[in-house]
Amino acid sequence: MKQIIGRILIGALAVSIPVGGSIFYFASKNDEQKKNEIVDKDTKTDDKDKDKKDDNVKHPSTGVKVSNPHKEKIELFKQSYNNDEVVGVISIPNSSINAVVFQHEDNDYYLEHNVFGGTALEGTVYLDYRSKVNSGRKNIVYGHNGDSDKLYLPFSELEAYYDKAYYDEHQYVLFEDEDGVGTYQIFSVYVETSDLSYMYMNFKSDSSWFEHVQYLKNKSMYETNVDVDETDELLILQTCSHNENFAKYKDKYLLVVAKRVNYE
Repeated sequence: MKQIIGRILIGALAVSIPVGGSIFYFASKNDEQKKNEIVDKDTKTDDKDKDKKDDNVKHPSTGVKVSNPHKEKIELFKQSYNNDEVVGVISIPNSSINAVVFQHEDNDYYLEHNVFGGTALEGTVYLDYRSKVNSGRKNIVYGHNGDSDKLYLPFSELEAYYDKAYYDEHQYVLFEDEDGVGTYQIFSVYVETSDLSYMYMNFKSDSSWFEHVQYLKNKSMYETNVDVDETDELLILQTCSHNENFAKYKDKYLLVVAKRVNYE
């Protein structure tokens, strides 16, 4: 991890672009082996495919099968970028956040590569390699955050969530994949400076999962009045924080945590 951070710092100095979020923690395969994460033998996470739809759907009037528009959209992005690692599109209604999401075999690659696979300090919005888009108990999506008027990166507007009034008007996140659209309601917003347990993926039981979900809710910087329970599936958006209240911390990760309320 130190080598990766050092490599990014050198790149940042070389091009002199003020990018926020260029250095943020992510789970790598080596990191995961070192952690004492809870091992989940429960197959519940892998059973979520039952929510998935067929590639074709029936027209409501004629009953004739037509192509799945979601799949067509994702395929179009793959062709446009000449990149088969497109897994979805994430957006927040009435905001500037609307980004194509990629997924590599590790969490290093898109930290400093663009949608075409070229080296780029601004990186790309991407899904944690351990997640399965719109299924399983937790999806984590990473994106850089610009701290300059000259460089507005995909997750920059997440910083607006420090304001409860902004949250009230932007409570939902949409995550579209090739089978449909997952709608997630945000229930917690906070900045993490030390505890990386929010990245854990596997849990022994529903009760241990509920404790984790409740912990994330209790960390919120303000009350959202959104209930959570052991059946909830989560989406976490992560970027770096530029809020002056956390300036003294070396690591400061802004987390927007939501639960899935619909998939269609």
